[in-house]
Amino acid sequence: MKRLLPLLARLVILTFTTQSLGCAWMFHGTSDEIHIQSLDPKAELYVNDQPVGIGYATTTVERDKTATIEGRAPGCETRTEQTGSKFDGISLLGLLIDLGIISILVVDMGATGAAWKTYPLTYTVTPICPDAATPRVSGQPASGADLPATPQAEPAPAASTPSPEQTVPLAK
Repeated sequence: MKRLLPLLARLVILTFTTQSLGCAWMFHGTSDEIHIQSLDPKAELYVNDQPVGIGYATTTVERDKTATIEGRAPGCETRTEQTGSKFDGISLLGLLIDLGIISILVVDMGATGAAWKTYPLTYTVTPICPDAATPRVSGQPASGADLPATPQAEPAPAASTPSPEQTVPLAK
């Protein structure tokens, strides 16, 4: 037992040291904040089947994991997007610490996934609705069926050259 305790202490210290060496993990953590919007202000927004808001939402997603974003509205087809990822260049600082062997390969890429940031950070998911239920932008009607009937103006007569009787003499 006396030999096991110092070995366990060394293992805990070594684990803590390697976990704290990951640059992307230290500076940016293991999650990102994303913004979700819909052109339909009444659309319900979901991330991984969990409700996050209506019309606009901000939520946190884990780095290095794909999240499914949905915009839902009654009577409309659900619009789905998935988060993407992009390499976080701050991980390269690990090259200065240990040539990247532990800090980049083990910590940022392996243990924490912090080397891959969520990209982009803003998503638009607008449910696909039939014409009558399509959200309107700036007061524009969704379709011609919504326009009130307006009388059509008579077309102007074609221009013709006036006869001499129609001409008005100019005042001198």
